[in-house]
Amino acid sequence: MDWFEIIHIRLFSQKERQAAMRAYYQMSLPDLRDAMKSVRLLQDVLLDTDLRIVIEWHGKVTKKAKSALGLQLASAFTEFGRINHIVCKECSISERSS
Repeated sequence: MDWFEIIHIRLFSQKERQAAMRAYYQMSLPDLRDAMKSVRLLQDVLLDTDLRIVIEWHGKVTKKAKSALGLQLASAFTEFGRINHIVCKECSISERSS
């Protein structure tokens, strides 16, 4: 199963936006080839002070849901703005609610 970790950064200002983008493109990620499919930086199309780091994982969701990498990134980017860190999976019509 694929799942996604989304780190939403509501930046304090344009100055932090530039610094956050530089930090993202300079970071080196651990070698997680077996589990991590991709990491992307997205910018909101209407609000340029909103960035999202999206990590796509393959496999089971970790027991605590948030990965060590996601927690580390969320912590590192707190200097640039307010953080909202969530974990999602794709919905399927075949899933039943309890």
